[in-house]
Amino acid sequence: MVTTQRLARSIVRDSLRPKEYESVIVSTYPHTIDLAEQVALECQKAGADPFIVLDTDNLFYGQFRNYSDENLRKVSAHCLGIAEYARSYVWLGGPKDPGPMARVPQEKFAASFDGEQAHFEKNLQKKPKSLGVAIGTVTRERARTYGFNHAKWKASVEAAIAVNYAQLEVQGKKVAALLSDPADVRVTSDNGTDLRFRLAGASRSPRVNDGVISEADLAAGDHDASLPAGAVWVAPVEDSAEGTFVCDVGIPQVGRVIERLAWTFGHGHLKDFTAKRNLAAAQTGWATGTGAKDMFASFALGLNRKAKPGFLTNFVVSGAVTIGIGDNRELGGANESSYGFVGSLVQGNVEIAGREVIRGGKWVA
Repeated sequence: MVTTQRLARSIVRDSLRPKEYESVIVSTYPHTIDLAEQVALECQKAGADPFIVLDTDNLFYGQFRNYSDENLRKVSAHCLGIAEYARSYVWLGGPKDPGPMARVPQEKFAASFDGEQAHFEKNLQKKPKSLGVAIGTVTRERARTYGFNHAKWKASVEAAIAVNYAQLEVQGKKVAALLSDPADVRVTSDNGTDLRFRLAGASRSPRVNDGVISEADLAAGDHDASLPAGAVWVAPVEDSAEGTFVCDVGIPQVGRVIERLAWTFGHGHLKDFTAKRNLAAAQTGWATGTGAKDMFASFALGLNRKAKPGFLTNFVVSGAVTIGIGDNRELGGANESSYGFVGSLVQGNVEIAGREVIRGGKWVA
């Protein structure tokens, strides 16, 4: 079991690596405040300038009760103000209990997402470092809402966070090399997945999430990481996607689990967008979404052998295939949109330039 102090030390010293005087925003809820405090203390030891932002479940849900849709669509002056000076963010999870999200009207969530767009655009401009720590999402309330075994989930996340970052970096560089050349990709599975698309090559450098935001990452324009880590992301040729991708793991979203999400593409555009259950949760913000919301956007391969599928971080599971639609500018892509969504396949097959690299969710190369 990883102690709070040890995890905080790793978050700051190994992953975030703040410089002296660097402004660091630590976003927390009451159930992660002890970890937030330790992260802030470690930032102080590094000479950085931490600031803890505390939210609560009551305030999170209160915005949907107390604000009109028009108010929710207006970006927070606090968010924009912080974005002007913050050089780093550490995110320690959201509300402790996501259950009430299922009772929030979809139009309220859509308005709230619209209100975040200006903040997102500001971060694209300012390029702060951003580190998400999934341990803060592991709560009994969330496990109950989404049907997870809390003990197994907690053990999986702790084990996945404790992997060797140096080894992930080595693995990540090998996979990034696979995704760096212009090549055709095919993803298949017995669940109906048969998707083909093309990698752009040198113009779209893959982003390796190995849990560390290094100087080399920053120089390459990669400012984000997550814990657990272990995935390589790339923006493919957007209009090259042809065929169908079907997720074989549920996607917990706004208090519901989306099951068997499926996308069918033609010339990179969505031709069909379905799910066996809770499709509306995947399409929150879709109706009001702007720009290239229906375009093929991203492709990722998972590396973390300790991560288990079926929870919230399927994209880092070793051999998992994740694709996304909508905005992909953070990856250096051409899609500009106020909407974005990703889904994963953990038992798929992947061929790159005719060479099989993943079979049945397991790496073969």
